[in-house]
Amino acid sequence: MRVLILGPVITSKTSGGVAVFDEGLYKGFLSIGDEANVISIEKSSSIDNLVVNIKKPKMIPISKRKIAKKIKEFKPDIVISSLQYSLGINVYKKMWSNAKYIQVLHGFPCPINGIFKSWIINKTAKYCKKYFDYTVTVSFLSFAINKKINKITCDKVIQNGCMLDCSKAESDRPYDFIYIGRLFRDKEVEMISDSFVKIKSIDPSLRLAVAGYGEMLPWFTQGKYKNTGIEFLGKLDQIQVKHYLEQSKFFISMNPLEPFGIVFGEAVVSGCNVVTQSSSGCLPLFIGKNYFHSADCIDSDELSKKLLSIKQQFVEISQDERKKFADYMSFDRVAKEYKDLVCKKN
Repeated sequence: MRVLILGPVITSKTSGGVAVFDEGLYKGFLSIGDEANVISIEKSSSIDNLVVNIKKPKMIPISKRKIAKKIKEFKPDIVISSLQYSLGINVYKKMWSNAKYIQVLHGFPCPINGIFKSWIINKTAKYCKKYFDYTVTVSFLSFAINKKINKITCDKVIQNGCMLDCSKAESDRPYDFIYIGRLFRDKEVEMISDSFVKIKSIDPSLRLAVAGYGEMLPWFTQGKYKNTGIEFLGKLDQIQVKHYLEQSKFFISMNPLEPFGIVFGEAVVSGCNVVTQSSSGCLPLFIGKNYFHSADCIDSDELSKKLLSIKQQFVEISQDERKKFADYMSFDRVAKEYKDLVCKKN
């Protein structure tokens, strides 16, 4: 089959979760024997994708015909679309009606990032769903919130994959705790960082790292968290993500409404223990796992106490367990599930 993926790609400037998803899914389809490519407004730094000449993401809605022409030229059987790229669905289908179109909801809008923005995102997803053949989301948490609160019923839950290989576990892990992700308020980066400052003052030997980019970047480069003992690593590429996860004992993420962050899988494959809230959409992956540490905390005081107790509870994840986890998290599995969704209903 011929599969076309619409969305962001990994560049030297950006490498968000959806971009990693797009490129991972593309490689998954190639691996299972399909023809595939990604349409984006940017040129990937790692794959030879199709580029549409649009300067900014906000211009995608008014450039639908450019994307539609690329779709028609590729002649896909399946089109999988994310984010703003889904806004052109009615134009895409008019120009190329021979494909099945799948909309991917990677989560749900969070009002903390702006009530009006959240309302617009939700309205847009509802509008697009009318035209797509299928709507998929990435976790049962996301499925439930989209259905019960946002009134959008998805056709299937397909959990994300992971592009990192399961290499030999590192015996020396100098970093105690690490956060890797977007630096936004909804990710509870401030609570994590405040707790890092507190536990560092209690135990100066601890090595604590934060990596990412976003609106809170100045807090680490010139503001609140500069010179606090937190090692700020900046934006990481995939090779660096793997390196630092393999150098860390615990990966921490405290967003209580995390839909399904790809970095959770990357952490376990790299041998990290996982610290997060038990409301996370990734929780089904970790039920019964001794390398999962629940941290249901409402503020940095509670979290700092929790981290001080957890720091001595690191569990080395066996090579067999990491391999088993990596096999499930393979984007080959993800690609097969998307393909089966279309093939089994036709």
